[in-house]
Amino acid sequence: MLGGHLIRELLRENSEVAAIKRKSSETQSLKSIFGFYGDDVEDLYNRITWIEADVEDYYALCKAFEGIKYVYHCAARVNLGKNDNKMFEVNVGGTKNVVDAALINKVRKLCFVSSIAALSDGNGQNEIDEETPAVHNNTNTIYGESKRLAELEIKKGIDKGLDSVIVNPGVILGYSKEMKGSGVLFERVKKGMPFYTNGLTGYVAVQDVAKAMILLMKSDISDERYVLTAENCLHKDVLRWMAEGYDVMRPFIGMNRSLPVIACMLEFLGKLFGFTPIIDRSSARVAISKKSYSSQKFLSVFPDFKFSDIRYTIIQIGDFDKNAT
Repeated sequence: MLGGHLIRELLRENSEVAAIKRKSSETQSLKSIFGFYGDDVEDLYNRITWIEADVEDYYALCKAFEGIKYVYHCAARVNLGKNDNKMFEVNVGGTKNVVDAALINKVRKLCFVSSIAALSDGNGQNEIDEETPAVHNNTNTIYGESKRLAELEIKKGIDKGLDSVIVNPGVILGYSKEMKGSGVLFERVKKGMPFYTNGLTGYVAVQDVAKAMILLMKSDISDERYVLTAENCLHKDVLRWMAEGYDVMRPFIGMNRSLPVIACMLEFLGKLFGFTPIIDRSSARVAISKKSYSSQKFLSVFPDFKFSDIRYTIIQIGDFDKNAT
């Protein structure tokens, strides 16, 4: 999803943009993102140069990066909480391939999309930012750990002379036809989801992440990372705003202390009967945890930057999706 919105922002400033796609990728759905903004869909789409490659294929990336000066690495496998070895192959190994291919082709600068999931929890008392001291515990998700290790690959590239910046967005909210990532929540709420949790985390609009990435790439900044969150919101409020956008029933049943217990039972039943549970203990902890994040470092560098209002962003997405389907 982020990649599509980023392409749109880049095309607003450039006559042409090269984008990588896998052999199995369906690119026509990108037009739905352009349509969300009311753009000239065909004009933008026809200005994209598609290059077939995969982050797991180093040699294909080397060829894809020929003549490219600026690389935005958004590709990732997201499977919050669930034990997924493929996630490390894509998120860590794929990032290593991107870095190595960029070095071989003397790319001028790389922007890597990490996540707030890669940040330390600290002592749990203050807002989390880029400088929050690391505390070794077992509360991080598999996804968060994969992103943390991917950041180390970026650091290795920097040590070898590759100018790079890292962004750590909160939960990214945006429209796409497939409604992946946070779009899964929109889909569940649209169909009627009665449950909510009182967890808290940072949220950000997808267009803000794309714009922030471009600003950083235009700057002389390197070897830095930036948290990108507009607001710290209760999951309960976010789900209710989604329901408001779709004009459907709001979630009304709280699932807090009971959620980890239910997740544990589902894990056991999944192992017993051979199915993958929709939620496990790790993702349950994420759903009920309360963590606040600060984007002050980024705003201190770009004081005129304005993050989008989260409630308005959510209602806008729901309203558009409702009328598009």
